[in-house]
Amino acid sequence: MGLWAGRTLTIADLSAYSKMRGRRFLPPSVRGLLIRHAYRDLLSRLKGGDIVWCHDQPYLSQALGRSIHLRGASLIYHSHDSLAPYATRSVYKSFSQPFAPDAFIFVSEAMRQEALNLFPGIKGTYAVHNGADEAVFYPRQPQSAPVNAVPIILYVGRLIPKKGIGVLMDAMRILQERHVEAACKVFGWPDVHGARLPAYVNWLVKTSPPNVTFEGFRSAKDIGDEYRRSDIFCCPSTWQEPCGLVNIEAMACRIAVVATHVGGIPEIASGGGVLLVVPESPVDLANALQKVVLDKALRSRLADEGLSSYRRSFTWSLVNTQYQKINKGLGQGL
Repeated sequence: MGLWAGRTLTIADLSAYSKMRGRRFLPPSVRGLLIRHAYRDLLSRLKGGDIVWCHDQPYLSQALGRSIHLRGASLIYHSHDSLAPYATRSVYKSFSQPFAPDAFIFVSEAMRQEALNLFPGIKGTYAVHNGADEAVFYPRQPQSAPVNAVPIILYVGRLIPKKGIGVLMDAMRILQERHVEAACKVFGWPDVHGARLPAYVNWLVKTSPPNVTFEGFRSAKDIGDEYRRSDIFCCPSTWQEPCGLVNIEAMACRIAVVATHVGGIPEIASGGGVLLVVPESPVDLANALQKVVLDKALRSRLADEGLSSYRRSFTWSLVNTQYQKINKGLGQGL
């Protein structure tokens, strides 16, 4: 949650409230008192013209909205995830009630439209895609570009079913059966050799084909290096991915992207650089990966298109400009 008025304030937690088990099941009046107490310092410093930015925390928005508005400040609700799984929770009714947020930001137009369908009463909605940090995600220098004897396909993300990692394993198995030379590196779990792996991760590791390696967890800086060492990035999500930031990061590093046609990903792909496939189809994914693996000219064209699209639309500076326009609109009463 941040405070914008020529100054920035970030609050990392809710102190005792954040550690309280079952807090979501408290009566709204009790929960509201606890949250306002936790944020009493922020509320005491608010003045007219200030803007409070709330990220993915509907309970905070509901509890603090009245206090924020009574002090002459405005409230922005920034949603980074799909609201559909939670739409029946009563807390979301506050989105269209008095003291509701003054503006709603969604990380894709797909998520904005979803929210409008779920909550017809909300007003002041914007779609602002996520951006990638130019200082971390950038293309490799031509003279230092590695020449991989076997093209490397990269996966970066959580190792859970809805991210489509299982579909990617099946696609890599198909490529192996077709004798297509390619290697897949998977980043997304701290230690795949640990003694206490989640059942799904353990199953992935034990059943993965030989052309797949699980590389553990890396920092953002190190992941930037991994993008630059790779030839193709694959995002095989099977759910309505809100934005798909990893695709933007790959585009910024100038590598070809193969991704599924779900959620906000087609919006990212609209500027070029991404080959889209239907979700949950190992055969279609394998066909697309094979096409990009075997066609070096296609890989290069997708990489160039992706980098150009990133520079046009997805740098941090461009995204920040969009945020500032929304802030300015609030200051002028939208």
